[in-house]
Amino acid sequence: MVLRGDVAVLLEKAPSKRQALAEAAFVFFAVLGPSSVARLGKGAAVAVELALLAWGLMLLRPWESSRRGAWWGVLGLVVALGGAGAGAWVASDAAEAEKGFSLSMAPLVVRALGMCLLVAVLLWRNGQGPAQVGLVREGWARELLLGVAVLVGTYVVHLAASVPLAAVAVALKLAGQELEARKGVAAALLGTGLGVPAFAAIMVVVTGFEEFVFRGFLVPRLRVVLGGWVPAILGAAALFSVGHFYEGTLAVFQTFVMGAWFGFVLWYRGRLLPLIVAHTAFNTISFALMLWLSRSGLLEKLPPL
Repeated sequence: MVLRGDVAVLLEKAPSKRQALAEAAFVFFAVLGPSSVARLGKGAAVAVELALLAWGLMLLRPWESSRRGAWWGVLGLVVALGGAGAGAWVASDAAEAEKGFSLSMAPLVVRALGMCLLVAVLLWRNGQGPAQVGLVREGWARELLLGVAVLVGTYVVHLAASVPLAAVAVALKLAGQELEARKGVAAALLGTGLGVPAFAAIMVVVTGFEEFVFRGFLVPRLRVVLGGWVPAILGAAALFSVGHFYEGTLAVFQTFVMGAWFGFVLWYRGRLLPLIVAHTAFNTISFALMLWLSRSGLLEKLPPL
């Protein structure tokens, strides 16, 4: 298959298969590792973070004269782990107090900024730049507007996935459990006390990081490892979805479908900006809806199915 120019750029100066696999695995575990063990206690979270720091040092090797700039990657890793650790601390405290799911936006933003710096250094070390993750200045206004079309497609895909998943939930008698999980997430988001404008500003950072890492970085890396765009897109979507178990089991499948949709748009366009716009808008509109349901009193009245 002949790739369009914009998509072919994503693979320019791509690392070897072995290096691409090492980088993809490291970034995935750095993003999700600390939060995944949060409920096991603070000791487990610290152990995982120390292991990730050692892994990052071995991968970046900043002490070598040819890699001195990699110290910026180490800084990004430390910042990201600090944010992830703070988030794990909050989750651990909430679990110990039996308060259920807890969410703090500040650690998410810190982790996002640190991971973006880390991934930027990994790209730089391979001689790559913003264009290799779909970030280019040419035609940015057009791509910004295209984000609206991608947002519409996102709702179509979301509804197309939700209907059969809802039927599965009813058939397996999971609907009540899934609804309670969604209510828990909504309560945690509303508990942050944020208004819609502040939430939207935070989402620009958080969803920008997610698209930068899971689509812009991981999809081309997995393309090198797996040898095809479709398995790379589906693989990145699967990695993206496993970080959403807190929303409910069926939400993981929804997230996988959404991740695959964004991946295919990246494959088609070769640009990241429309995905960031659509993802930010989708999350912000969902939050605004939660806020309205809460203020109207309808959120608490939603019955288990």
